[in-house]
Amino acid sequence: MSDPSPAQLAELQGLCRQWLVMWCWYRREYTAIARFHTPDPILFATTPQQLVFACRAAELAMAV
Repeated sequence: MSDPSPAQLAELQGLCRQWLVMWCWYRREYTAIARFHTPDPILFATTPQQLVFACRAAELAMAV
């Protein structure tokens, strides 16, 4: 897997506005840190799709 481009990271950040999204070159995965109170404030995923899904799930869990 190659590193995502800055444009790809910006697009991912736009989809996960309540999170700080980063690419960890050492772990070779995406990281999202919550900007709100949640039981799981840090999420990890190997693909952008997985990260968006995990972020949305965490947001919905807090909305209930």
